[in-house]
Amino acid sequence: MLAGIALLFICAAANAISKPTTGKLTRDDVVKIYIDATTSGNVSNLNNVLADDLQFNVQRGDHVNTLDKNQLIDYLKNSTTTDPSVKTTTTVVQEDDSSSVIKVEFKYSGFSRTDEVTLNKTSGWVITKVVSKFM
Repeated sequence: MLAGIALLFICAAANAISKPTTGKLTRDDVVKIYIDATTSGNVSNLNNVLADDLQFNVQRGDHVNTLDKNQLIDYLKNSTTTDPSVKTTTTVVQEDDSSSVIKVEFKYSGFSRTDEVTLNKTSGWVITKVVSKFM
Protein backbone atom coordinates (compact mmCIF):
# COMPACT_ATOMS: atom_id res chain seq x y z
CA MET A 1 0.00 0.00 0.00
CA LEU A 2 2.81 2.37 0.90
CA ALA A 3 4.54 1.53 -2.39
CA GLY A 4 1.31 2.36 -4.26
CA ILE A 5 1.05 5.77 -2.59
CA ALA A 6 4.72 6.47 -3.37
CA LEU A 7 4.15 5.47 -7.01
CA LEU A 8 1.12 7.78 -7.17
CA PHE A 9 3.20 10.74 -5.95
CA ILE A 10 6.02 9.93 -8.38
CA CYS A 11 3.59 9.77 -11.33
CA ALA A 12 1.92 13.02 -10.32
CA ALA A 13 5.29 14.76 -10.02
CA ALA A 14 6.43 13.41 -13.38
CA ASN A 15 3.19 14.56 -15.00
CA ALA A 16 3.60 18.05 -13.56
CA ILE A 17 7.16 18.22 -14.85
CA SER A 18 6.16 17.12 -18.35
CA LYS A 19 3.72 20.04 -18.73
CA PRO A 20 5.88 23.17 -18.56
CA THR A 21 4.13 26.50 -18.53
CA THR A 22 5.78 28.95 -20.88
CA GLY A 23 3.91 32.06 -19.80
CA LYS A 24 3.37 32.93 -23.46
CA LEU A 25 0.02 34.21 -24.64
CA THR A 26 -2.17 31.98 -26.77
CA ARG A 27 -3.62 33.15 -30.06
CA ASP A 28 -6.98 33.62 -28.32
CA ASP A 29 -5.36 35.71 -25.56
CA VAL A 30 -3.85 38.02 -28.19
CA VAL A 31 -7.20 38.44 -29.96
CA LYS A 32 -8.93 39.22 -26.64
CA ILE A 33 -6.34 41.90 -25.83
CA TYR A 34 -6.88 43.43 -29.29
CA ILE A 35 -10.67 43.42 -28.88
CA ASP A 36 -10.41 44.98 -25.41
CA ALA A 37 -8.14 47.75 -26.71
CA THR A 38 -10.44 48.39 -29.67
CA THR A 39 -13.67 48.49 -27.68
CA SER A 40 -12.50 50.15 -24.46
CA GLY A 41 -9.23 51.93 -25.23
CA ASN A 42 -7.38 49.74 -22.72
CA VAL A 43 -4.00 49.63 -24.47
CA SER A 44 -1.94 48.53 -21.45
CA ASN A 45 -1.11 45.12 -22.98
CA LEU A 46 -1.52 45.99 -26.65
CA ASN A 47 2.12 46.92 -27.27
CA ASN A 48 3.13 43.35 -26.35
CA VAL A 49 0.82 41.70 -28.89
CA LEU A 50 1.46 43.91 -31.91
CA ALA A 51 4.41 43.19 -34.20
CA ASP A 52 6.88 46.06 -34.50
CA ASP A 53 6.19 46.18 -38.25
CA LEU A 54 2.39 46.04 -37.86
CA GLN A 55 0.34 47.27 -40.78
CA PHE A 56 -3.15 48.52 -39.84
CA ASN A 57 -5.36 49.45 -42.80
CA VAL A 58 -8.70 51.20 -42.34
CA GLN A 59 -10.93 51.12 -45.40
CA ARG A 60 -13.82 53.55 -45.72
CA GLY A 61 -15.33 53.38 -49.18
CA ASP A 62 -12.51 53.85 -51.70
CA HIS A 63 -10.17 55.49 -49.17
CA VAL A 64 -7.62 53.43 -47.22
CA ASN A 65 -5.72 54.90 -44.27
CA THR A 66 -2.66 53.02 -43.00
CA LEU A 67 -1.34 53.21 -39.44
CA ASP A 68 1.80 51.72 -37.93
CA LYS A 69 2.04 50.20 -34.44
CA ASN A 70 2.65 53.44 -32.54
CA GLN A 71 0.01 55.37 -34.47
CA LEU A 72 -2.58 52.66 -33.75
CA ILE A 73 -1.80 52.59 -30.02
CA ASP A 74 -1.96 56.40 -29.81
CA TYR A 75 -5.24 56.46 -31.74
CA LEU A 76 -6.88 53.83 -29.52
CA LYS A 77 -5.59 55.44 -26.34
CA ASN A 78 -6.85 58.91 -27.27
CA SER A 79 -9.95 58.22 -29.35
CA THR A 80 -11.70 55.12 -28.08
CA THR A 81 -14.65 55.49 -25.76
CA THR A 82 -16.24 52.56 -24.03
CA ASP A 83 -19.48 51.52 -25.68
CA PRO A 84 -21.33 48.96 -23.56
CA SER A 85 -23.68 48.18 -26.44
CA VAL A 86 -20.93 46.90 -28.76
CA LYS A 87 -21.19 43.21 -29.59
CA THR A 88 -18.20 41.29 -30.90
CA THR A 89 -17.92 37.96 -32.65
CA THR A 90 -14.83 36.16 -33.87
CA THR A 91 -14.49 33.67 -36.69
CA VAL A 92 -11.38 31.71 -37.62
CA VAL A 93 -10.76 32.24 -41.34
CA GLN A 94 -7.46 30.34 -41.52
CA GLU A 95 -5.20 28.74 -38.95
CA ASP A 96 -2.16 26.53 -38.62
CA ASP A 97 0.67 26.21 -36.10
CA SER A 98 2.45 29.38 -37.21
CA SER A 99 -0.21 31.77 -38.54
CA SER A 100 -3.88 32.59 -38.29
CA VAL A 101 -6.42 34.96 -39.76
CA ILE A 102 -9.31 35.86 -37.48
CA LYS A 103 -12.35 37.89 -38.52
CA VAL A 104 -13.57 40.12 -35.70
CA GLU A 105 -16.96 41.75 -36.12
CA PHE A 106 -17.85 44.77 -34.00
CA LYS A 107 -21.55 45.67 -34.00
CA TYR A 108 -22.25 49.13 -32.59
CA SER A 109 -25.61 50.85 -32.54
CA GLY A 110 -25.94 52.37 -35.99
CA PHE A 111 -22.94 50.80 -37.74
CA SER A 112 -20.65 47.80 -37.82
CA ARG A 113 -16.98 47.21 -38.45
CA THR A 114 -15.13 44.08 -39.52
CA ASP A 115 -11.44 43.57 -38.81
CA GLU A 116 -9.46 40.82 -40.47
CA VAL A 117 -6.62 40.19 -38.02
CA THR A 118 -3.51 38.31 -39.16
CA LEU A 119 -1.38 36.71 -36.44
CA ASN A 120 2.00 35.05 -36.77
CA LYS A 121 3.83 32.93 -34.25
CA THR A 122 7.57 33.37 -34.00
CA SER A 123 8.64 33.41 -30.37
CA GLY A 124 4.98 33.99 -29.46
CA TRP A 125 1.73 35.05 -31.12
CA VAL A 126 1.67 38.63 -32.42
CA ILE A 127 -0.65 40.60 -34.68
CA THR A 128 1.14 41.51 -37.91
CA LYS A 129 -1.67 42.98 -40.01
CA VAL A 130 -5.21 44.26 -39.59
CA VAL A 131 -7.59 45.23 -42.36
CA SER A 132 -10.55 47.14 -40.94
CA LYS A 133 -13.73 47.90 -42.91
CA PHE A 134 -16.67 50.02 -41.78
CA MET A 135 -20.18 49.16 -42.93
